[in-house]
Amino acid sequence: MRGKHADPAALIQSLVEEDLIEEGACLVRADRHLADPQSFQQISALLAPLASRSQKRREATWQLDTRRACVRVGYAKEGEAIDFDEGEVHALLLQAFRLEGIRLALDLGKRPRPALHLELPLPSGAGGLCEWAAVVLRVEPSGSPEALMSALNNRLPEGLRIHRWEPHPPYASSLADLAEASHWRWTCPADLANGARQRTRGFLSATEWLWEKEGRIEGRKQVKPLNLRPLVMELRWEGDVLVSTTRTRSSEAGNPLKIHAAILGLETAALRGLVRLALDLKPDPRLAQADRFEPKLKNMYEDAVLLGGGSNIILVDEDDDEPIQLG
Repeated sequence: MRGKHADPAALIQSLVEEDLIEEGACLVRADRHLADPQSFQQISALLAPLASRSQKRREATWQLDTRRACVRVGYAKEGEAIDFDEGEVHALLLQAFRLEGIRLALDLGKRPRPALHLELPLPSGAGGLCEWAAVVLRVEPSGSPEALMSALNNRLPEGLRIHRWEPHPPYASSLADLAEASHWRWTCPADLANGARQRTRGFLSATEWLWEKEGRIEGRKQVKPLNLRPLVMELRWEGDVLVSTTRTRSSEAGNPLKIHAAILGLETAALRGLVRLALDLKPDPRLAQADRFEPKLKNMYEDAVLLGGGSNIILVDEDDDEPIQLG
């Protein structure tokens, strides 16, 4: 679409043969502003009905698809990558998977997107040694986790490195729901140290420390006060290094640069280099109750047997490319 004009029909046929119709539709939507308008319209007109049928078929068989693999990908964001924001890190990870030919499943949204999202993402200017991305793969990839991580890292820029690969059941809780606390470190410039220490002493001696945070109240964007005192579990100095621990439940998590800046009385830009060292997670209750999910799988097999037996349910299969209709 960006280079030499290809035959739209041939392009669509290649996507059909590779079973990449929906992925192709995603890329066409994303790159529509870069494409030749006439070529874009031709390709979109051919893709739209095929993508719609593929999406309906995938949704109808989603619960029966046992090939999908759910993985938590642990990575570090430091050094030259510290200024990447959430969108840039997401795009870089997504591109690395695509370039390595590791196919991601698509979500069930109205406009399906690759199932890769960042858990507790960091803003530009903040780094982390224990960051996570939740990924759903179409099929279990071949190769060892070490080989997969090495291949993906070769596609990533300096400072962004994958170091953990943890498969998990599809019913596992998200890490955002399991996170309890984040441990931070920030090296304070010498010219800011005295003022920052004074603010730290004031904060620790206070019972309430209000910060005017922008947010939505009854659907309208406005400033609302937030008490930071119960949000900070630890705050101490080791020389010129500030060590802190903040609560990180999904309902409490905020921009760590803004939170620390509000405590220290500094501009957010001055906190550049704040690093998350560790993330405390509580045990996943869903993993301890796996038996609750087994009956669902059993019921699906029972339904399949029922449909194949002498029941009064009639299967209507009008087209091999359409989902099965029950009636």
